[in-house]
Amino acid sequence: MEAALKNGNNTARIAQHGAELKSLVIGGREYMWSGDPKYWANTAPVMFPMIGTLKDNKTLILGKEYSLPKHGFTRDVELTQEEATENSVLFSLEQSDYTKQFYPFDFRFTIRYTLKSDGIEVVHTVRNNDKDDMPYCIGGHPAFAIDGDLSGYHLEFPNKETLSAPIYNLDVHLFEDDNRVPVLKDSNILDLNHEMFYKDVVYLDKVKSRSVKLLGKDNKGLRVDYPDFTSLAIWQAKNAPFLCVEPFCGSADFSDCTGVFAEKRGIEILKPGEEKKYTFSFTAV
Repeated sequence: MEAALKNGNNTARIAQHGAELKSLVIGGREYMWSGDPKYWANTAPVMFPMIGTLKDNKTLILGKEYSLPKHGFTRDVELTQEEATENSVLFSLEQSDYTKQFYPFDFRFTIRYTLKSDGIEVVHTVRNNDKDDMPYCIGGHPAFAIDGDLSGYHLEFPNKETLSAPIYNLDVHLFEDDNRVPVLKDSNILDLNHEMFYKDVVYLDKVKSRSVKLLGKDNKGLRVDYPDFTSLAIWQAKNAPFLCVEPFCGSADFSDCTGVFAEKRGIEILKPGEEKKYTFSFTAV
């Protein structure tokens, strides 16, 4: 099942499975990747309570060993549609026997999509309903359609950045903090090309900006605002006609990780009874 949103001539479709954004049409233009399995069958997976991969595919939570699926389990389950209006929909997920095999906590996770006149706002809310502190990662994995070769596109940050990205070792599926590649030096423009993703994701763990524009040769495209997230990743399948711009809190494990989930880099932790909101938005520019 899918939820269909409308605001004037703008439309969006969100699948109940994974609460995944499947289509975003603003001003007659489709901004989301089609999900063609030739390259990548997804469009915008929701990542909770895990991002990426674990060292040796295991982690310690409350002293017990667990193995969480890559990017968590939210993208793999049916969420409950709780509310819907013409331009907004709310999905929810709570613990179950299925989630407890990976993640021992009682929680409530919701995600609300609101279609605007110029884009879409996505609000995630995480609530800890457990008696223990609850660590988690949270992030988005939206793939935006590219018209033509990626070399005709660039990212534009609001301020100058000096950035390097840790290499993601594909043999062991871990980031290497002591093995980095330069990405930007005192600039706000990052020119894009396919080759920069041949070794997988470009993870900007020290980015200061909380918004970025993905622009084509005509300087038109999307602005991604991520005020509540702490890092940013960019990725595409090899030579694919899309680019993922991904707000993260947390990431795949680094090679020097302790193996304790609550000690992961970028991890978020909620005390019992607490909740926290994480918003990002996509705006046509």
